[in-house]
Amino acid sequence: MDMRSEIKKLAQRGETPYPFLSLYLNTKWDDEQQRERIRLFTKNQMKKVYDQFKNREDCRDFLIKDQKQIEKYVEGLIRRVHNEEMNGTAIFSCSGTGTFLTYLSVVPYENECFASDLPILRPLVRLSSQYHHTLVVMVDTDSARLFEVSLEGLVAESSIENYVPGRHDQGGWAQMRYQRHIKDHMDKHHKEVAELLTELFDSGKWKRVVLIGQDRILANFKAFLPERIKQHVSDFFSMDFLEERSKVLRRVFERLLQKEKEEVNHQIQTLKEKSPQSGLATLGLNSTLEALNAGQVHSLYLSASFASPGGRCRRCDSLVLTHRAGDSSIPCPLCKGELKVVDLGEEMMKSALRQDGEVKWVEKSDVMKECGGVCASLRYRSSR
Repeated sequence: MDMRSEIKKLAQRGETPYPFLSLYLNTKWDDEQQRERIRLFTKNQMKKVYDQFKNREDCRDFLIKDQKQIEKYVEGLIRRVHNEEMNGTAIFSCSGTGTFLTYLSVVPYENECFASDLPILRPLVRLSSQYHHTLVVMVDTDSARLFEVSLEGLVAESSIENYVPGRHDQGGWAQMRYQRHIKDHMDKHHKEVAELLTELFDSGKWKRVVLIGQDRILANFKAFLPERIKQHVSDFFSMDFLEERSKVLRRVFERLLQKEKEEVNHQIQTLKEKSPQSGLATLGLNSTLEALNAGQVHSLYLSASFASPGGRCRRCDSLVLTHRAGDSSIPCPLCKGELKVVDLGEEMMKSALRQDGEVKWVEKSDVMKECGGVCASLRYRSSR
């Protein structure tokens, strides 16, 4: 499954007159008590949602169906019916529109539940933005392990074994010729692995490459990689070739998250330094809203703690910063349409996704503090 494609589909959904439930769960089972806590959390959240809408006869039957579907699925998680290697689960249910979607992740979510007229995507987008589709290659002199990984876990795994002669005890010219013979066999092996990696990468699905191996072996292997592959090598490190797969992937995900944080902070610093001259960036909420409404945003950066109410026009979908909540007499400043009170962080994120842009949620950044927790890179300059 392409998670980013699925997220964009969810972001395209329009308002529904029926409650849309978004449930996020930490399904990393540390013990049996954790399973029971998830069962109780789900039941309690379903009761709160039902109490919230119980006076609306038009959606009561749909809510009961949502509750049954969700609790049945969660019970399956608890009883190990679903993939045990998945540590996070996102569930979207709206029986009124015939929607029931589940997305599993190797990274856990915080336990949260939302009931709205649209799916709440913030936790899902925040997690998916931190982990890209990645090709991981463990390389040795005569062996290789290749893992295709994404937020949904291990997509595929393959291995290559080739014969490489061992050492021998002769010295002098005989030893040198034998060493060249060994090197020729290793080169042949590394070339084969590099060709497989290149074929997979050129499919267009993978965004990053991670190399694992001893320094001297990786140096030899990288000589067979095309430049376009080298440019996408985001990390390399050493690890025991025979290490368990689960430990290898855990280490990879830990390092991917750290690399992503470093890269995002570098991008934000670059935006700050270049925005006055280039005109291809915004720093602050007002200018970013203006760019989103104009369809200019390429990448949207939001602080994880960002929270601000605002308005979304029911006619033109524009987002505005302030208006008196619930006062329909205040029109949209752009088209004079009716404004709806919204969570600006959630709506800005969806607006960027609908424009085929990227969204990055930022944990800590001095630059983000200075600009109120919002900035963006733009596709083009404003014509004004």
